[in-house]
Amino acid sequence: MSASTTAIHKSDNAEKSASSIEELRKGKQVLRKQLRFEMEKLTVQEIEVQSKSVWERVFELPIYQSAKSVGLFLSMPIGEINTNLILLHCIENGKVIYVPEVGKNFELCDMELRKVILDDSKKTTDKIFHEAWPKNKWNIPEPPDTMPSVAAKPGDIDLMIVPGLGFDRSCNRLGQGKGYYDRFIAKMSKDENDLPLLAVALKPQLVDGFQKIPVAEYDRKMDMLVLPDEIIE
Repeated sequence: MSASTTAIHKSDNAEKSASSIEELRKGKQVLRKQLRFEMEKLTVQEIEVQSKSVWERVFELPIYQSAKSVGLFLSMPIGEINTNLILLHCIENGKVIYVPEVGKNFELCDMELRKVILDDSKKTTDKIFHEAWPKNKWNIPEPPDTMPSVAAKPGDIDLMIVPGLGFDRSCNRLGQGKGYYDRFIAKMSKDENDLPLLAVALKPQLVDGFQKIPVAEYDRKMDMLVLPDEIIE
């Protein structure tokens, strides 16, 4: 094969690869729009009821019961499973909690999980500790500067509870599109460190039937998906 022919083949492959990436990106965009539309139909009461059902299933899981430390997201004000119940459960059962901190430069799309270190006076079940925390761009609470800054390192988290916009029955995940969790999971899983991934979702977030989540090479499957009415492994 001549050098010119080889160059043509490389060019064709590059074009096909770029086309495939663009097709994947567009497929994810379309699905995100569909899922957000379905989630907007849920009332506050429906979110609370479904959230409670999800967490009650999680509490019964051996992988959760045995975990001494849990990576846990703080829920958005609307359109997402409410995490207050599990936050309280973790505190009551003496589990170490790590929560996301994106920081002020949102364009970096980087995220740390910081250890929650509370004063004994704030360890109460009457009020969720994060209610007084500052909020980021998406109105999600983040650890205050007054709390000691201890970022999770590989091996620190026994169980990572992961949010998402959508999931399918193969435990593929569709995020919001910024890649925060993809990067964090990759960072925590390096050097053969195992990070069990437990995804949680409300009913409209399951892509069912013949439809599947479009996935790229860097997209990590979840180990388990917990829904209000079923668990998928």
